Amino acid sequence: MTRKKIVWLCSWYPTRVDPFNGDFIQRHARAAALYNDIYVIYVAEDRSGAITTVEKEIKKYPGLTEHIVLYPATKGFVSRLFGRYKWLFLLRQAIRRYVVENKKPDLVHVQVPMAAGLAALWFKSRYKVPYYVTEHYGIYNEIIGKDSFANRTTLYKKLTARIFSKAERFISVSKYLGDGVNLMVTKKDFTVVPNAVDTELFFYKEKPQTVFRFIHVSNMIPLKNAGGIIRAFHALLQKGYQAELIMVGGEHTEAINIASALRFPPGIVRFTGEVSYREVADEMQSADCLVLFSIIENSPCVIGEALCCGLPVIASRVGGIPELVTTGNAILVASKAEDELTAAMERMLTDHSFDKKKIAEDAAGKFSYPAVGKLLEEEYSKQVISL
Repeated sequence: MTRKKIVWLCSWYPTRVDPFNGDFIQRHARAAALYNDIYVIYVAEDRSGAITTVEKEIKKYPGLTEHIVLYPATKGFVSRLFGRYKWLFLLRQAIRRYVVENKKPDLVHVQVPMAAGLAALWFKSRYKVPYYVTEHYGIYNEIIGKDSFANRTTLYKKLTARIFSKAERFISVSKYLGDGVNLMVTKKDFTVVPNAVDTELFFYKEKPQTVFRFIHVSNMIPLKNAGGIIRAFHALLQKGYQAELIMVGGEHTEAINIASALRFPPGIVRFTGEVSYREVADEMQSADCLVLFSIIENSPCVIGEALCCGLPVIASRVGGIPELVTTGNAILVASKAEDELTAAMERMLTDHSFDKKKIAEDAAGKFSYPAVGKLLEEEYSKQVISL
């Protein structure tokens, strides 16, 4: 197999000042790099105050190069306009550098159309290189409210539609998201390539027989409905069951206050706060079941990660979640139905039919870097053949 040269233009990507921003895109890049030479370009304005001048960093790994450019944020309307011009200037500069050093790539791949797709349009016009677009952004529904694509500016909508329409291929991380793009933006066939999981970290590890432990992993924003999980768990304990609940992620005051008001015994509900990717894996390998009770979801990475650890999942039947699970590894409940969630937790405690080793094996075959990288390679090969 001949390795292709592919430039990734990313709207989100992890940096030293924001290590979790688009980390799922980085995992896709690592998966794709198993089969092709991936060159990531990410340019971003830093609003944290950590960056005082333009910083450029190039990191090289086997099959993967990450070219990260950060520049300080500007204030005021005129300054913000200048900042957008600076973003485009630095992005084009990085593209020109790539072409000078490596010649034209075989393909450009946009990760999240706005705003990196604008550079892909320029790349295509100047260098005659086609591009793909992968969408990760779950804004193509009405449930998320003001952040919905429907509430974006006319300019945002037109530019997004143009980026999609000019792309050679559209890849979505879920059918739910792809259908949303077709409904709200433009009609375009798409292929689903799921989020990737680092199975060097997330894998089945036999857990000692201890108290049954439920785990929830999220940033605990309102759409994750962490409070609903805590109330449903409390109802479970009221039935006389023994279990623990570990809440991993950003500590939001509302969830903590709900747990405090319900007066759980010490140690029964634990909040870890934000932890590293490796620590998330450790927590999952020490748990028995993932609980995700979101009001809306696209294709949550934590489900793939939990399944790769062999954890059966309880999740709300919303968005792209049903695409990720089966009756052999999950129980789905209605969104906001806390009584259903309590019943599902009860079933997890009493039903021993879930085969954790098989759950992990099947999940690795779907979400591991080799599995996801192979799907991306198949898509890339279609374009090369058509050329």
